[in-house]
Amino acid sequence: MTEHQPTTQRFPRSRLFSGLEWTSESSRYPGTNSDMHWNTWTADGTIYTVDDDGANFGSPVNFAQLMRVEGTPPNHTVSLVTQFPELVRPAGMRCRRYVDGALGIGDRIYVAAYDYDFDAPGFENDFKIANLISAHGGVVALMYSDDQGKTWQNVPSPEDGPETYFLGERFAGLAFVAFGPGYSGVPERFGEFVYAISNDRNWETGDNIFLARAPIASVQDRSTWEFFASNGEGAGALDTPEWSKDEARARPILRDPGRIGHPTMTYSAPIDRFLLTYGTDSVPHTFSTPRDIAIETWDKRAELMVLEGPTPWGPWGLVHHDPSWEYPHTPYLPQVPPTWLDADGAGGWMIFSGDYVVGKGQGEYYGFMTRSFRLTPHR
Repeated sequence: MTEHQPTTQRFPRSRLFSGLEWTSESSRYPGTNSDMHWNTWTADGTIYTVDDDGANFGSPVNFAQLMRVEGTPPNHTVSLVTQFPELVRPAGMRCRRYVDGALGIGDRIYVAAYDYDFDAPGFENDFKIANLISAHGGVVALMYSDDQGKTWQNVPSPEDGPETYFLGERFAGLAFVAFGPGYSGVPERFGEFVYAISNDRNWETGDNIFLARAPIASVQDRSTWEFFASNGEGAGALDTPEWSKDEARARPILRDPGRIGHPTMTYSAPIDRFLLTYGTDSVPHTFSTPRDIAIETWDKRAELMVLEGPTPWGPWGLVHHDPSWEYPHTPYLPQVPPTWLDADGAGGWMIFSGDYVVGKGQGEYYGFMTRSFRLTPHR
C-alpha cells in the first residue's frame, strides 16, 4: 500500500507520526446502501451506527436508520435494527430532519435528531443546491433506547423546530468523542463528562470545529452542558480551558475555513492521544457560487484530514492530508471506532461513506465502507 505524507502547511506537523499508510483496500459491506454511519459502542461491546438517507438489506428508503455491527473487519457483520418509525420529518424545507450523535452510556443508546436548514431565500425552488450545501439547523432532541434500539423515547414531534432546539447551528453535526464501551475509559483528568464536537455552517465545508461537554449522569439536561470558550483555535496547550454555559460563546478547537466536513474524534488509550478526522470537498460550498459553477465543480474531489492531540481541545498536529482521498470517488465522514483500534493504538479500521452525488443510492461507495490503516511513527 502507498504511504501518504502530510502535504499541507495549514497545521503544524505531528511530533509523533509522520503519516498514514493504508493496509487494505476499501471495502463496502454487501447489502448496505445508506450513508454517514455515526457510531458508538455500548457496554456489551456492540457497535451501533446511525445512518441517514438510504435503504439497507432490502428495506424501504428512509432518512434515518440504526444498524448493529458485530466483529472486526474483514470478518464483521452488519444488520439493520430500525428505521426510527417514531421519528416523523417536518413538512417544508426549514427543518430537514436526520439523525446523528450516536452515544452509548452503559447499555443505553442515545441518538440526536437534528435538522439541516434548506430554507434559503432565493433557493426555494432549487432543492439541488440547498441539498449540496445542507446548511446547519440544530439538534432537536437526544432520543434514547433501553432495548438495543428497538424502541425510542424523547422523540421530537414534527412540530418541534428552531424555537425549541436542544443545541444550535454550531452543534448540528453532533459527534460524541469516542472512548471505551458504554463510555468507559475516560481518563480521570477529563472528569466524568461526555464530550462532543461538530463543525459549523454546512455539512461538508464548514469553517470551525466546536467542542462541548456534559456530565455523564445528566446528558439530557441541557442546563448542564458547557461549551469550550478559550481563545487560540486549538493551537496552544491549555491545562484548564474556559467553559461557558452559553453556546453563543463557544470558541473553535480548530479552524480550517471552508474545509471542514462533519468531524469525528476517537481517544486511543495505548498512545494517550485523540485522533481527529474529517473530510471536505475540495471546493467550499456557498450560496453565492453561481449555479453552473457549483454543479460543475462541487463534489468532484474529496480531501481527508487526520490530526492528533493530547486533549479533546488540542493542540493538534497534522498526521495525514490526502488532497485526493479515494479519487475518483468522493468519500466523507471518516471515523475510527475505538474497538477497531490495533493493540498498540497506532492503527485500526476506518469507517466512511461516499458518492452521494451519484444520486438514488447508486454510488459505488454509498454504503458501509471500511479500510485499515497504520500511523507511521517518526523514525
